Amino acid sequence: MIRDVEIENIIRTYATPVFEAAGLNAQSIKTYLVNDDQLNAFVAGGQNLFINTGLLIRAETPGQVIGVIAHETGHIAGGHLARRHEELANATAASILSMILGGAAVLAGAPDAGAAILGGGQGMAQRAFLAYSRTHEASADQAAMTYLDRTHQSTKGLLEFMGKLRSNELLINASPDPYVLTHPLTTERIDALEAHVARSPYSSVPDDPE
Repeated sequence: MIRDVEIENIIRTYATPVFEAAGLNAQSIKTYLVNDDQLNAFVAGGQNLFINTGLLIRAETPGQVIGVIAHETGHIAGGHLARRHEELANATAASILSMILGGAAVLAGAPDAGAAILGGGQGMAQRAFLAYSRTHEASADQAAMTYLDRTHQSTKGLLEFMGKLRSNELLINASPDPYVLTHPLTTERIDALEAHVARSPYSSVPDDPE
C-alpha cells in the first residue's frame, strides 16, 4: 500500500458520483492505492476498492480510470464478493465429494473408475466456479455501463481500458481457453462495450478536464 493524498482525492472525486449512481453510500467505501505494476483493480473485504499504481500510470485519460472504478463498483453493488465465497465453498464441497466417491471406488477394486471420478469431479467443480466468476465479471461490466450513463459519462474510457487488457493478453496467450478463465474473453467484453458506445447518448461527452 502507498499513501498519496492528492491522488486519493482525485480518485475520490472520480468515484463518488459512480458510487452514488449505484445506490451506495460513498463514505462507506474505502479506496486504497496498491504499489503494483500490474494493470489491475479489485474489490476485497466487502466495500474496499484497491487500485494498482500500474493502472494509474498506464491510464491515458480520466475516463479510463473512471470506467474501471465503475466496473469494480458493479462488484460491490452486486454483492459479488460474498457470493464468490459461497460458490467457492460449493466448489470445494463438490471436490471433497468427488474425492470420497473416488476413494470408495478404489477401495471397491475399481482404481480406474476411482481416478476418473476424482479427476472429473474436481474438474467440473473448478469449471463451475470459473463460470460463476465469469458471470459476475460480465454483470459488473453491464453495471458499469449503467452507472456511467446515469452520471452522463462516456463508456469510451472503459472500452479503451479493455483494449489495453487485450494487448496484454496477446503478449501472454493469443488464444486462451474461455472455459478456464475467471473473466469473459476480453474480445467479448469489447464487443459489448462497443455496442453500448454506439447507442449511448453520452458517448461523445468529453472527460472532465480535472
